[in-house]
Amino acid sequence: MKKIILTLLLFGALKAYSQANFSRIGVGLSAGLSSSFTGLSYGPGGSIPGFAPKKTLFINKSNTFGGSLDYYFTPFITAGLEYNQVQLKGGTDKYNRAFVSKFSSIEIRGNVAVGQFIDFSYSPFLYAIRNVNAGFGIGFIGGSNNVADFGSGTFPSRQHPNDLGKSKFSGVVSFPASIGYNLNIYDAYQETRFVIGFNYKMDFTLSDDIDGYADDPRIFNNKNNDVYTTLGVSVKYLFGPKGLYYR
Repeated sequence: MKKIILTLLLFGALKAYSQANFSRIGVGLSAGLSSSFTGLSYGPGGSIPGFAPKKTLFINKSNTFGGSLDYYFTPFITAGLEYNQVQLKGGTDKYNRAFVSKFSSIEIRGNVAVGQFIDFSYSPFLYAIRNVNAGFGIGFIGGSNNVADFGSGTFPSRQHPNDLGKSKFSGVVSFPASIGYNLNIYDAYQETRFVIGFNYKMDFTLSDDIDGYADDPRIFNNKNNDVYTTLGVSVKYLFGPKGLYYR
């Protein structure tokens, strides 16, 4: 009798905690549209009478391309490296400033999804949102922009001799933060083989040189370091050693 009861308890425990295999390595490619938030100023009151440019959601978009390598601790927690080639554009603003900046970035980041914290086995809604995720990390940026020195006679260029902006920058530290959603594609063994990701990322840099301008904040709208965002899509292939996840 005791053996029967023990067997039933063990069977119940196995049923209560189902398990799934997952691959621990993921390699991916990504592409997206980037937007800049720098020291350029828009609206009326600039140096050109009657010129009041506006920055809207659909102008000055640029392309971003990248690749990634991730390690899966669980199906919902990852850490990895990401490399991106980024182009940013801005202007022309009300002070007749504009720029095109091209740079590369290397990021070390972690990512966690909602499924790590909830039991989604018996709820269609929780199952649907299990792959909503957020990520944080640190990055390093290096590149150049097309802004010339003051007095060069070319456009775009810095507007006065006290502008400390630079045309080249390297070793710039950034802090990426992202939110996204992953769509899993399963193989014949019901293991995730491909992951299609939709992602919005904001990179906070510790530099004011991305756009090539570092003007006096008492005159220009230049009180913060440069920031850029990326709205993108990625495709990731999972392979390698297997992990066992209990849920």
